[in-house]
Amino acid sequence: MTHYFPARTSSTPDRRAPKTRDVALAGDTADAGQGHVRVVSRRRVKRSPGWSNRALSAVLLLSLVSCTNKDEQSHKQMQEILLWSASAEMILDARLGGRVPEGFTDLAVQRCHREILQLSSQLPQTSRYDEARAAVVRLNGLIAAAHDEIGQGRFDQAHQDLVELHSYEVDQGILLGAGG
Repeated sequence: MTHYFPARTSSTPDRRAPKTRDVALAGDTADAGQGHVRVVSRRRVKRSPGWSNRALSAVLLLSLVSCTNKDEQSHKQMQEILLWSASAEMILDARLGGRVPEGFTDLAVQRCHREILQLSSQLPQTSRYDEARAAVVRLNGLIAAAHDEIGQGRFDQAHQDLVELHSYEVDQGILLGAGG
């Protein structure tokens, strides 16, 4: 069966064009002077619907925003962890100087420890956050060590632990600021 299609005279695309159309292949003949193309064999060419490109763009944009939001959330969690660590450091330093009672110190350090653990458990379980989780373990270890030293009456060692804790918090804060 032979179909004749009028030749295209306009350079603007036809918005009413079907989603699939017949394409003249090499070797097809054109009727001289008629402005028609004779199609001998038929091939269907499918156009990608315009909505599929927009949908793909939207999905990619949402996934990018989602990753950004997760990164921002994790960044804020690390900042909060450092704030709780600094609170524990100040409380232990006050206890070391005899400015707060032992009972208050115990309760406050336990609360800081709980909050740090809760925040760190919310960090994504991916290799990208392995260093952050290691930093949390180190912070908790230094807090516990200083607290134990004060409880044992080894104030010089407790002071050294607090100096190390403070130094590590500063280093983590710098890394957090550079990474975020």
